[in-house]
Amino acid sequence: MIITIDGPAASGKSTVAKFLAKRLGFYYINSGFLYRAVTYLLINHCLYKENNLRNPDPLDLKTYIDPNRLVYDFDQDYKVLIIFDGQNITPYLKTSFIDKGASIISTNEMVRELLLDIQRVAAQKFNIVAEGRDLGSVVFPEADIKLYLTASLKVRAKRWQKDQLEQGNAFSLEEAMDILKDRDSRDKAREIAPLIIPDDAIVIDNSDMTIEQTLQRVLELVKRTKLITHE
Repeated sequence: MIITIDGPAASGKSTVAKFLAKRLGFYYINSGFLYRAVTYLLINHCLYKENNLRNPDPLDLKTYIDPNRLVYDFDQDYKVLIIFDGQNITPYLKTSFIDKGASIISTNEMVRELLLDIQRVAAQKFNIVAEGRDLGSVVFPEADIKLYLTASLKVRAKRWQKDQLEQGNAFSLEEAMDILKDRDSRDKAREIAPLIIPDDAIVIDNSDMTIEQTLQRVLELVKRTKLITHE
């Protein structure tokens, strides 16, 4: 079984997907971490600058997006682990700079194809909950259940602002809104796999919902399909 959860930045999809996967005992895919990992490797191993990320060398991509070197996993608490050449690089992947770079690198067709293979291999082996921006529309269009989470820009900016502050990065609400607005524009305007509401997706606007209410709503919707009969 495949459940996809798409949506813009700070819509709560990562938290919801992690909760749902843990609750159902499914494999959890956070596609954003894969794009962040590629960004981190190109910047730190190949010394790429922001402009270079717009047109990466295909040889670099084949070298670093290698399933034998770049490994996606998660621990017993469903916390994502990205391992490269045996080293855990996950702690370096949640900065605002890497986040912006990931948004840029995600527009590259070769990057998407190479990472798509990694994600689909997991789906061949496990029941999965996968979250990102094109999971239900491109990566798993055949998904059994498709969800699309969203919220107002201001609400999402406050969430993103709080998350960044916990990492030691201070942004004003206005700065956070500008950053997310720019991210939304790139995600929706890109030629390859733009952010859209997938066909047959159930849309949940959680602007006025707590994370607990959102989780409960999602669980009810999944149970209602009758494809899931256990908790």
